[in-house]
Amino acid sequence: MRKLRQELHSNYLHFSRTIASYFPEGTKISRPQGGFMLWVELDKNIDTTELYDKAIRQKISIAPGRMFSLQDQFNNCLRLSYGQRWTTQTEAGLKQLGKIVKGML
Repeated sequence: MRKLRQELHSNYLHFSRTIASYFPEGTKISRPQGGFMLWVELDKNIDTTELYDKAIRQKISIAPGRMFSLQDQFNNCLRLSYGQRWTTQTEAGLKQLGKIVKGML
């Protein structure tokens, strides 16, 4: 369990640093308790359902924020899992996702 916790914490740090470096300025990251997910809040003009469509074509999977509400809210938010092993492919996908987001502004 200790090794798993260390790896998840390391993944969290990798994800956070990569998002901070490659996503637009003003992107907010929070880490809900009790899991291995990040909640990412983007500029209000970004529709993460549209982002999902663009990302999935690049083989990048995200969960649009509106999936987590019964009301029409969190349209500019997304959830990312940092539970998988950090690899150069993961890093490249996250950088590409940041480029897609920037292109939507």
